[in-house]
Amino acid sequence: MSQQINLYNPIFLKEEKYFSALTMVRALGIIAAGLALFWGYAAFQISRLDKIAGDLDRQLAEQRAALVRLATEYSPDGAVRRTNAEIVRLEVQVQSGDQLLNSVRTGELGNTAGFSGYFSALARQALPGVWLTGMVIGGSGSELTLQGRVVQAHLVPAYIQALGAEPLMQGRVVTELKLSARDESASATAPSAAGAPAATGPKRYVEFSMTALQKSGAVSDVKPASGGKS
Repeated sequence: MSQQINLYNPIFLKEEKYFSALTMVRALGIIAAGLALFWGYAAFQISRLDKIAGDLDRQLAEQRAALVRLATEYSPDGAVRRTNAEIVRLEVQVQSGDQLLNSVRTGELGNTAGFSGYFSALARQALPGVWLTGMVIGGSGSELTLQGRVVQAHLVPAYIQALGAEPLMQGRVVTELKLSARDESASATAPSAAGAPAATGPKRYVEFSMTALQKSGAVSDVKPASGGKS
């Protein structure tokens, strides 16, 4: 009679551990990394969507404002207001043009005839020993200031009398006359800069400044200003 002996005993088999501590730590690390990546991607998408939503809100607000503006401008009341504003603008422009034209006609903006007549008069009345250094015409041509030099003081009234014979100078009143003696003979001996030409002209002269105003029918004596020297 045969008999079988079973030598298999479960206690002798090696036990496998499917969820060891190291395996669980690795799994948790993978899960955490995946969650971090997912959160970062979700935050990026949310930020991008917020920006798009903000842009859309601004565009919508601009379109609404444009729609309201167009509705106001092209409504019957808006057209009337726009027409009235254009009429007012044109009226102001016409008034400005009329004022400018009147100013030119009346000479408020200056002498409309030009200043060539003054130069011609000064050239005709050139006097030996008298030379001009400056001329200022103001007050729409009613005020004339002449600056110059003479070798002798008595030439100044003679020059003014000669200018009085010119039509442009008639009717003017000399309101100011300044005379000042100059002596440059002492400084003439000083050495000049290298290459600079020597100064020519008289070393002693009298500077004068005369102001004449247009005043019809007025006659005034020429009086030197206080402090002037001859």
